[in-house]
Amino acid sequence: MAFLLVVIVDGEKEPTTNMYFRDINRCNYFSDRIERGHTTRKYRGTQALVTAYCTPRMVPEGTKFWD
Repeated sequence: MAFLLVVIVDGEKEPTTNMYFRDINRCNYFSDRIERGHTTRKYRGTQALVTAYCTPRMVPEGTKFWD
């Protein structure tokens, strides 16, 4: 089992079909960072609507992982 990082920008699903993580916490780390984007006052409100989350998947042996 692995966790696939899914990213949606302004309602459009981004191509993340190969972004697998062994550890849900590591996957959630990246989903959190992607959703937050710039957090300084200077950039607040300029980021597109971004949603990111992790979903469990069964993957074949030899799958590349990003953690």
